[in-house]
Amino acid sequence: NGWGDLRNTRFQSAKAAGLTAGETSRLTLKWAFGFPGATALYGQTVVDGRVFVSSNAGYLYSLDAETGCVHWSFRSAAVVRSSVVVGPAKPGATRLAAFFGDIHGNAYAVDATNGELLWKSQIDPQPLARVTATPKLYQGRLYIGIASLEEDESRNASHVCCTFRGAVAALDAATGKQIWKTYTIPEEPKFIKKNS
Repeated sequence: NGWGDLRNTRFQSAKAAGLTAGETSRLTLKWAFGFPGATALYGQTVVDGRVFVSSNAGYLYSLDAETGCVHWSFRSAAVVRSSVVVGPAKPGATRLAAFFGDIHGNAYAVDATNGELLWKSQIDPQPLARVTATPKLYQGRLYIGIASLEEDESRNASHVCCTFRGAVAALDAATGKQIWKTYTIPEEPKFIKKNS
């Protein structure tokens, strides 16, 4: 859930995984799920017998871990490139939410039981902003890194480069309201010159 521990080490102990590294070679296919008109390119999260997985068609799915059957699907505004983190929107609450981001700089919380949208929050209005990293949920706050596709777009002669600064934001996990945002590059971009 959420790439492992609080440091996002992407490590899971044998106890948490339910198997050792040596046992993985003996795993066999239990079920398969076909993504309609899309592929799953990003990480999966398994919590409470559910597999949460996104597709490049902008859908988030909650699948039954035993059977692969769809519990629900949610259509976001854009491709979901981040993995999902599942946890309570409010510390101590029993209702679980699935948190993730899309490639238009939005963060989402949906009810992990039924896929109902709890909130959607635009973290950065820059047109090329995107959430590609898995959000981190900690003590009622959701921490989200914001990346950009501006370096690729700068090949276009009509693109005014470079306005994106990179950022990390903290959101209230219950409401999606931004608590703070800090930029990787503190200075606001300013026009310097125009070349030929």
